[in-house]
Amino acid sequence: MEREAAQRLVVEAARELRHGSREDGARGSAVLTLVNAILDMALAEEATDVHLEPMDGGLRIRIRVDGLLAERPVRFPPELAPVIVARLKVMAGIDTAKRNRPQDGQIRYRYGERLIDMRVAVLPVLGGERMVVRIMDASERFLSCAELGFTPHNQEIFERLIRRPTGLLLLCGPMNSGKTTTLYAALSALNEPSCHIMTLEDPVERRLDGISQFQVNVEAGLTFVAGLRAALRQDAQKILLGEIRDRETAEMAVRIALTGHALFSTLHTEDTVSAVFRMIEMGVPPYLLAATLSGVIAQRLVRRVCPHCSEEYAISRDSREAMQLGELYHEGMQLTRGQGCVHCHGSGYRGRMAIHEVLPVTERLRAAILAAHDKETLRRAAEGDGMATLWQDGAAKACVGKTTLAEVGRALYG
Repeated sequence: MEREAAQRLVVEAARELRHGSREDGARGSAVLTLVNAILDMALAEEATDVHLEPMDGGLRIRIRVDGLLAERPVRFPPELAPVIVARLKVMAGIDTAKRNRPQDGQIRYRYGERLIDMRVAVLPVLGGERMVVRIMDASERFLSCAELGFTPHNQEIFERLIRRPTGLLLLCGPMNSGKTTTLYAALSALNEPSCHIMTLEDPVERRLDGISQFQVNVEAGLTFVAGLRAALRQDAQKILLGEIRDRETAEMAVRIALTGHALFSTLHTEDTVSAVFRMIEMGVPPYLLAATLSGVIAQRLVRRVCPHCSEEYAISRDSREAMQLGELYHEGMQLTRGQGCVHCHGSGYRGRMAIHEVLPVTERLRAAILAAHDKETLRRAAEGDGMATLWQDGAAKACVGKTTLAEVGRALYG
């Protein structure tokens, strides 16, 4: 949506409002056209989220592209803000009369030949209502394990871990680090008629044909723990648990893995070693964790260098990049960066990829978990077994021109 065209739509919608149009926007109205233009703009830029925020003097729109929020230069007058929110509420099946409590809804939106699912969350804040639209393209194909960005060595370990008949496999990282994408790729690889797979999710993000998926519903009594107990009676071989959030769920997950099932789940921790200690802090006895844990994978998403404006540049021995690379640096080394162009909106980046830290649990690691002295001891044991850290994996991918050291540093350290 070009700025001048967007501003014309805003002016037309404001004029329509002054002449007494309906708040939800009648078919063909300027308000409906404006709202559709906002969604079309986000989809055209491959955004994952749209934020509509009441500000002094109007409504601000920000969209998240490649993991970063960016403001769009069009501001909406104060009288138009509630009308836009009301129209989106109608599209999402949300009660427009209730403006003093959080509400959620869902939109099925047609964009060209595609049907796009969108989750809508509304929150009353000072100045009005704040809305976030999460875009989920149900038509987008699932990635294969080979497309997840693993190095050949890490991919071999990952595929070996997901195919183990028993044990607990944990994926860790902050929100929006690609954990669900990785888990769905694993389930797609395992989805065969000879294997019964079940998932317990909150919420179910994508439909997986051939897999039994259940959405957590606390009001109906279907919690993560209740769902895990039910899964045992359904003869499931592999179980995906959306997230381990508390002690009861952690203990149940470990006991299910101990009874001969393969269980995959996620934790919000910064790296693999922290995930092990988080489980112990939740009350899982180290001897049970050592017996059941098969591996831990930590990941982050980093932006790719834009292929349309990438350029190579030489780095000197006394440069910041050489210091960051350490042993990876060699004389005459070149790295890649984006200059900024229309394809990447001047950022130098387009698209994202994952960097990983893969920790298979070996006998040395089991002994370290049983001792459970401190994180540093466990980290030394992991690196002694050849584990590459998140920074090392990201730096190696920067060396071959896929991303930049600055981007790896931003994703890991802020």
